Amino acid sequence: MKTNKYITLGLGLFLCLGSLSLSNNTYAHDRGERAPIKMLFKNLDLSDEQRKEVRTIMSESMREGRTIRIEMREESMDAIDDLKNGTHEKLSAVLSEEQMTQFNKNSQRMEKRKEKMGDRRMKDRKKGKKRKDKKRHKEHKKK
Repeated sequence: MKTNKYITLGLGLFLCLGSLSLSNNTYAHDRGERAPIKMLFKNLDLSDEQRKEVRTIMSESMREGRTIRIEMREESMDAIDDLKNGTHEKLSAVLSEEQMTQFNKNSQRMEKRKEKMGDRRMKDRKKGKKRKDKKRHKEHKKK
């Protein structure tokens, strides 16, 4: 009887400690961008002055990085639009008028679907969910 109590108590403690360690692990992942940056400066014993300067340098760098990413995104979107227009012109030379009309309908339908998926992803990001494209993941595993 006593051994059962000890086993139950030990098992209960083990499960509690295990769940605590898992919750700490998920907390580390939720910190976002700052976790890797903090890791860079871990155990450096920075003075208050150094800490201020490092924080200023890093925040400026992150701000510049954001603007660069935005500019690059805009440039790539322009390049994609140019590519689509060129493809459209080449297809119109090959396809009949009827086929081209159907192609345009299909293309518009696909764009709407893409926008809808983008909206759904943004909603999930705001809620803190991460969605994985299962098909893409499975295809990647096969390779």
